[in-house]
Amino acid sequence: MNEIATCLIGLDLGTSAIKGVLISVQGDVLAEAGAPTALLAPREGWVEADPEGHYRRVCSVLRELAAAAPGEVAAVAMAAASGNTLLTDDEGRPLCDIINWMDHRAEEEPPESLGEFTVEEVTRVTGWPCITIFPLAHLAWLRENHPQLYQNAGRFGMDTDWLLYRLTGQRAMDRSTATTFHLQEQATGAYYAPFLRRLGIPLEKLPPLVGSGVSIGPLTAQAASDTDLSSRTMAVTGCFDHPAAARAVGILDPDQLMLSCGTSWVGFTPCPDRERILEAELLCDPFLSADGGPWGGIFSVPYIGRTIDWYIENVIAPGEDDPIRVFNDSAAEAAPGAGGLEIDLREPPQAVRADRKNMSRAVMEGSARLLGEKMSALTARGFACEQAVMVGGPANSPIWPRIVEEVTGVRVTAGGRSAGARGAAMLAGIGIGLYLNEREALAAWNSAR
Repeated sequence: MNEIATCLIGLDLGTSAIKGVLISVQGDVLAEAGAPTALLAPREGWVEADPEGHYRRVCSVLRELAAAAPGEVAAVAMAAASGNTLLTDDEGRPLCDIINWMDHRAEEEPPESLGEFTVEEVTRVTGWPCITIFPLAHLAWLRENHPQLYQNAGRFGMDTDWLLYRLTGQRAMDRSTATTFHLQEQATGAYYAPFLRRLGIPLEKLPPLVGSGVSIGPLTAQAASDTDLSSRTMAVTGCFDHPAAARAVGILDPDQLMLSCGTSWVGFTPCPDRERILEAELLCDPFLSADGGPWGGIFSVPYIGRTIDWYIENVIAPGEDDPIRVFNDSAAEAAPGAGGLEIDLREPPQAVRADRKNMSRAVMEGSARLLGEKMSALTARGFACEQAVMVGGPANSPIWPRIVEEVTGVRVTAGGRSAGARGAAMLAGIGIGLYLNEREALAAWNSAR
């Protein structure tokens, strides 16, 4: 294979946008592309997406990246903000819209069968403590409210494994993404039979569980046509979005910390002991544990990205051609402390009497304070939080990482653009044997700098 001409594509299927990167074997970003997600709200508290529309948006990003490729795209992999439920027939035709992870129907109308689950059991088995949201809850709700649809389903899964099926005709779900499915016993990497029995799901109706960075197969002729890629392009399993970003920026060892700033603001830290992660009340990802490496611990400040966007769009820079630039420039003009203004981003957004510069600074400091609270709790549990790599849109700000550093007391460096998509591209390369593992990929990327 000609390494100079060979390219890889990584996708990051985020909550608000689909992002993609085209990279060389040496890790150089050759092109970036993106498309907004299209979420539906058929009822208050419901969040859905049209499956075919979702597939078309993914294909549009792949086509744009394929057009920019100087050579053949050898492989593609996807990272995702997963936890989005989809039922299909035996041929992969959707039977309903995708139920997004932010959907709260099962919380507002709790199915009786959810009473059989406890937070303690779900956390021990799956690594995540979610019961009233995410697929476990979605499936219980569908079973109770749409029993015929549930009975007729040929396949139970999520949008990510369905997209992989659309691209290759093969079914698979990586164990990182499967954590958000809530049907996997994380310690063994197999489906947990008691949960399947409670939900009435036969094992044969679930996608096989495999590792991240596993080659599933080449694109079908139809998928190659849909994406303008080659039928020789291989599709490789990805992972949850935060461990993908951690791979891209080299957060592979214990006592390292990544701060990922998107719809939710998230901290990710490798840890050799799964029980220690659960005892610290962190979400757990398999990360590198299958090869004897660390698990991944995750904390979250949920949804504050949307609150930040509201302040920028409605209070700080309404009507501006470049609101993000105005926001950054204004924050840079304000003194630390924002003139005494404090904004709790966990609260519903509201109009605040303040000038633009202090408002901007207060929003940035508000996000940093929430991160600081989480990091202090980690420190109290014996985790090291002395330095961090920051990724996501705010990491590209000329001032925001410095404010996070000042407020938290943690040394912060920026991890570059599209880290989740770059991590997915790394897994694509591992899946086709270009790199042995993440460390070899990082060495190849860094040596080319």
